[in-house]
Amino acid sequence: MADNRKYYYLKLKESYFDEDAIVLLESMQDGMLYSNILLKMYLKSLKNGGKLQLAENIPYTAQMIATITRQQVGTVEKALQIFMKLGLVEPLQNGALYMSNIELLIGQSSTEGERKRRARLALQEQKALPEAVADKRPPDGADICPPEIEIEKEIDIELEIKREGELKKGQTAPAPFGRYKNVILSEKELAELQEELP
Repeated sequence: MADNRKYYYLKLKESYFDEDAIVLLESMQDGMLYSNILLKMYLKSLKNGGKLQLAENIPYTAQMIATITRQQVGTVEKALQIFMKLGLVEPLQNGALYMSNIELLIGQSSTEGERKRRARLALQEQKALPEAVADKRPPDGADICPPEIEIEKEIDIELEIKREGELKKGQTAPAPFGRYKNVILSEKELAELQEELP
């Protein structure tokens, strides 16, 4: 059985450190420490949609944040005051802190999605290699589509090729037959079938 756990990650834009609030933050005395604390707080809040809390009703205190960020309590308290002034952190009614603009930074994936992403990248790399060198098999059991979907696609492609081969220029595609309109017969096959029926 496949391991398909969800995990969250922080997506920083290339211009993240060029934003006014971050430039101002880092230009302060101890600004690099504050920036580091801010990033760690972002990471801790990912699973809760931006709310910095240990459990549903247990918000992080300055002491707790100092412990998890491995900084001194005084530094964290000063950093929190600065974050609030810059609008990077907002206090909520229950005492928890909300990391502003977190929805722009949250990424979510699963181990299955990550496996398929790696397989697609590997396949793209193989296509970039010369034909003689490239091995057409995806890496170690990685498939881009589940096998059932691949088989269905292959069948659909084969049927389409067969239909195209039977059509002559200027001729329209034969109408589908059957209860579910999923049977395509050429004129010859239709005539043979009608002869067999009483």
